[in-house]
Amino acid sequence: MIFKPITKLSILITIVIICLPPVFAKSILVQSSTSLKNSGFYQHIIPVIKNELGIDLHVVAVGTGQAVKNALNCDGDLLITHAKEAELDFLKTGFGSKRSELMYSHWLIIGPEDMANSLTVKNDIADAFYLIFSRKYKFVSRGDNSGTHMREIKLWEKAGLNPRKFSTNWYMEVGSGQGATLNSSIQLEAFTLTDSATWFSFQNKGNAQIAYKDEKNFNVYSLTTINSKKCPNIKLNESEEVVDFLTSKRGKALISSFSINGEIVFFPL
Repeated sequence: MIFKPITKLSILITIVIICLPPVFAKSILVQSSTSLKNSGFYQHIIPVIKNELGIDLHVVAVGTGQAVKNALNCDGDLLITHAKEAELDFLKTGFGSKRSELMYSHWLIIGPEDMANSLTVKNDIADAFYLIFSRKYKFVSRGDNSGTHMREIKLWEKAGLNPRKFSTNWYMEVGSGQGATLNSSIQLEAFTLTDSATWFSFQNKGNAQIAYKDEKNFNVYSLTTINSKKCPNIKLNESEEVVDFLTSKRGKALISSFSINGEIVFFPL
């Protein structure tokens, strides 16, 4: 057996290697609305972002209201939500740094098959909400301060109605995510509001169908970076890299290539 002599150079190289700090992969924590995770959108984009940017996205999927609260506690590096007013209010607090609109999907009213065709609408989706109210059709609300719940409240208000005064005999708040809300509405043969991505990815549709699709007012998703002066430990550089990527031509092509059962559900802005 031949032994190679240990030289001063080899010893020096060994010492340098041992003393080098460990290399950690870059990652960010994303506070997100539930629909993007439940639809499979993150499974579509995360591997690409990791491969092309070297940044791994760890997603906390909650309602938009809770996502904003988490960001106010500096728990997260990036917000991806779908409630413009809540996002603008977050910027006003100083905790938000920059808001960039990313893409949109559609708002849908889902209802039982035998009643879905009765939602004849003259102008827009608010007319459908007024018709549900006037006929006292059962309606299931998320009631959880999510982006979808915020949108629902706005539509009742646009129809000149206050859901806080509604009878619980027909208007039911479940305080749950979109999947549980859809399950409840199907079991109760009721109407509900949902985003198109969640509906197309939802498996337990029963006899429910799309009663109305809003073609005028889109469900817009936005990216909001966090102010590093308010939250010194956030990973601002990595978050900005992700924002730049998703809003680039490459990112827009990635969004457009995502489909659910052959249906394109997100459209880049």
